[in-house]
Formats: sequence, structure tokens, C-alpha cells
Amino acid sequence: MSLSLKQLRNIDINILSKKEIDKCQEAFTAFDKNGSKFIEKEELRKVLEEMGQSPQEEELIKMINEVDQTGKGAISFDDFLTVIAYYKQLQQNSDEEDIILAFVALGGNEDKTGSIDRKLLQEVISSDFSLTIDLNRLVKELSPATTEVKYEDFKNLLSN
Repeated sequence: MSLSLKQLRNIDINILSKKEIDKCQEAFTAFDKNGSKFIEKEELRKVLEEMGQSPQEEELIKMINEVDQTGKGAISFDDFLTVIAYYKQLQQNSDEEDIILAFVALGGNEDKTGSIDRKLLQEVISSDFSLTIDLNRLVKELSPATTEVKYEDFKNLLSN
């Protein structure tokens, strides 16, 4: 997926935890072979070659230009964080879409309304996926007063 400067400027890096930022710093430092505080074209080439890739000159330039918000022809740490935050946001959106699809497949609505039957959910989990979790206990903890599971409870159940 190609990133545009407009997309990158709208990314909030606060989506990243302190631990994730620390890991990004470690990775960035490892990529920044010459200590310039930027990942430059030749450093990017070396990293990609170490990963078994054979990038062409145009590919390297394009990769850098897609994320270089400073216009220096290199990737700064802030650019790097922005790209990592962008991909984390994409992953979270994808996870949410998958949960909605599962909710709908079990009888809920695409707009997250409606509910799914607890017994149906238990049947699918135990027979189709051969999981041995105490779904009734988990669902009772989330929505104790009903045999129906609402979207937020379903999402929380899958997230735990």
C-alpha cells in the first residue's frame, strides 16, 4: 500500500505505547548505520539486502519519498514513528472489520446492533474451532443478565 503525505500528516503517533516507541528507537538506530539520525538510501538498501531483497534505485527513492516528511531524501525518526503508527492503525482497523464480519456471521448486524445467541456462539466455538473455553462463564461476566451477546461484549470476548 502506497502512503501519501496527506495520510501521514493525519496519523497520530500517540497510538504507539512507550514500549513500542522504545522498540522503534532500537530498530531505527540499527538501521541508521552511520549515526546521522536519518535512514538514508544506501542504509535502506543494506537493510533490504540483509533481508534478501534486491531493491532497484528507483524503488529505494520511491520508498523514501513516500515517508520523508522533511524533504531531505532520508527517513527521520519521526517519519519512522509515523509509518509504524500508520501500519498499527491499519492493523487495528482490519481487526475491527474481522470482528464485525464474525458478529454478522453469527447473527448480528453490520452496524454493530443486534445480538448473537450465547448457545450458538458456544456451539461454533466448541464444534467448529474445537476450543475448550468456558464461554458461558466469560459471557456471564460480560453480560450476566441475558442469553444474548451484544457487539461490545462479543468484541471484548474476542479481545481477551
